[in-house]
Amino acid sequence: MKQIAIISGKGGTGKTTVTAAFAELAEAMIVADCDVEAPNLHLVLDHKVKKETEYVGNQTARIDYLLCSHCQRCEEVCRYEAIIEKVQVGEGIRPNEPFPFIDSKRCEGCAACVYACPTQAIKLYPEGTGKVFLSETAVGDFAHAELYLAADGSGKLVAEVRRLARDEARRQNKSVLIDGSPGIGCVVISTITGCQQVIVVTEPSQSGKHDLERVIKLTGHFKIPTDVIINKWDINHEVSQEIEELCLQLGVAVIGRIPFDPMVPQAIALGHPITRYECPAAEALRVIWGKIVL
Repeated sequence: MKQIAIISGKGGTGKTTVTAAFAELAEAMIVADCDVEAPNLHLVLDHKVKKETEYVGNQTARIDYLLCSHCQRCEEVCRYEAIIEKVQVGEGIRPNEPFPFIDSKRCEGCAACVYACPTQAIKLYPEGTGKVFLSETAVGDFAHAELYLAADGSGKLVAEVRRLARDEARRQNKSVLIDGSPGIGCVVISTITGCQQVIVVTEPSQSGKHDLERVIKLTGHFKIPTDVIINKWDINHEVSQEIEELCLQLGVAVIGRIPFDPMVPQAIALGHPITRYECPAAEALRVIWGKIVL
């Protein structure tokens, strides 16, 4: 089973457009969208959800006000300023007396307050951080997820999406095609770890070139074979040439150049992979896919 991740140094380079095209050209792969903070591969892959599960990736602290002595030790030890004073009115609790309140959006589940509480009034409880989906598409099964608003643990949610994709790939004896996140953060590291190939989609701009270098250094650190695709290469020939020279210096191959094509945004607006059309961008993607060995 081979796992190929398609990532980018910055957003907006066309990474998801490339992934959707490759998914359709491959015809028989498990596809995974690991950009859980801003997933959009589902917008260009017709899909029907087969299975939906809530992912519990974090724990959050809660206070039992019947046991709370209002010693404020929890406030003193919390590094995340998640504990504030708030009037808590309830039957059996001293009315209108300010008690500590834990803001679940700030709580990191570190348990410092749990250990510091002298009356054992604080405990950690599991908290759902997102939903994981397994969907059916015309090109194969599709694993994807959605991170809840302000929820933490996106790297762990990515790991869960990848686990689901790998399980399906083993069961069906297929390879995995992953649409990753832009950047070099923990979600990207979680996406590329264990992959046999990484393809970086970049654009001919100075920011694209700068962020491409950072991504290549990241994949190099993990010793993952890496190739580069320059999208819209013809809108700035000079920077495209600089990118090719940079890749040569860093020892990675530029396996393709996709021309600027007005048909691409039209296909995206219709929710279709660009390879459903006969146009310059689609033809370039077909040639590039032919160079990728599964």
